[in-house]
Amino acid sequence: MSFMDDVYAKVKGKGCRVIYAEGLEDRAIRAAGWLRDRDLVVPVLIGREAAVREKATALGVGLEGLLLRDPATDPRRATFEADYVQLRKHKGVTPEIARERVALPHYFAALALRAGEATGVVSGLNSETKPFIPAFEIVKMRQGMKRASSIFVMTWPDRVCFYADCSMNISPDAETLAEIGRATAESARAFGHEPRVAFLSFSTRDSAKDASIDRIKEAVALVRRAEPGLIVDGEVQFDAAILPDVAKKKCPDSPLEGRANVFIFPDLNSGNIAYKITERLGGARAIGPVFQGLNKPVNDVSRGCSVQDFADVAAITALQGMG
Repeated sequence: MSFMDDVYAKVKGKGCRVIYAEGLEDRAIRAAGWLRDRDLVVPVLIGREAAVREKATALGVGLEGLLLRDPATDPRRATFEADYVQLRKHKGVTPEIARERVALPHYFAALALRAGEATGVVSGLNSETKPFIPAFEIVKMRQGMKRASSIFVMTWPDRVCFYADCSMNISPDAETLAEIGRATAESARAFGHEPRVAFLSFSTRDSAKDASIDRIKEAVALVRRAEPGLIVDGEVQFDAAILPDVAKKKCPDSPLEGRANVFIFPDLNSGNIAYKITERLGGARAIGPVFQGLNKPVNDVSRGCSVQDFADVAAITALQGMG
């Protein structure tokens, strides 16, 4: 069973509502119909209702089983405006500003999620509807987490790996790196995989000396103190993390035993480069980025993603919300 088949099986029939903030997008409507037809999630399309209905008709997608929310006429809009003022008044947000923001689909979606009216939100098909700011302002960080991060799920027919952080934190300090490691381990568990976490470096067991290596070691120490039962090691090179024969030579005492499935990169340069090499040369499918560390799941997508990618991120979002 592939990674996505496993995700589908876990969310099927559970009735999780996932909001598509860009309900007028062709890809959103097609993906919503695909999810509805398979009983994977209950899609919620945000947008002008008449326009969504017209577009769906033109695409040949029936709206039965889909939920439509129009910020302009929604009966919850006034409540969301008041909620947003309370959340952001310390930043100078007035009722007038709230009225403008809540009219925006990705803000409306985040407020509906915060109110418990959905399991998660997927957005980002357009640059103006990227969900980062509403997520941080409205959904906020989970208790104990200071920074959000993201993972790419790298899948092959016979293997699943989790790469972090590949899209958000440019140069994380030791504390942030530790949070990324713990959050990614939690994500791996949510997707049904027992995490074996490798904090990657160009060094294994002090084969080199550098301040960047000290930062990795400090992060690993923080993770071990916070979660003594987690299988984690670092600093380790990629080959020592993933090949048992190499691990026996370079770090024979490593609890990973060359069988890591969660890979924490020391910075965004290395993470972003690595996932793209893995995808383009290694033949993996890269699913993500999937956000982690927030109170409730909010996920961004590439502006060039396919209908299937958009549907799959919604299914993943539903599974995150079930955890």
